[in-house]
Amino acid sequence: MAAYLVFHNRVRNGEKMQEYLAKVRETMAAHHPEILVFAEHAEVLEGQTNLPRTIVMKFDSRAAALAWYNSPAYQEVLPLRLETTEGFAVLVDGR
Repeated sequence: MAAYLVFHNRVRNGEKMQEYLAKVRETMAAHHPEILVFAEHAEVLEGQTNLPRTIVMKFDSRAAALAWYNSPAYQEVLPLRLETTEGFAVLVDGR
């Protein structure tokens, strides 16, 4: 069953985000995620949030998503994203 990693955030430092994006691509190669959504200006229809950015990544399974997220390669660049953005990420299973 597919799993989706969904990020909602705001970029605080565009220059460092570009550095993160260049590095994170390398960490994905072995895990083959599909980027379904990369939106800089999400429209909130219900509730409230001040986080304009949404990224949705599809993985073959929850295990595959966690294998990427917990991989040494991603854990090495993760602090750069955490330093560069404010927001949250959730992992959900597909149907």
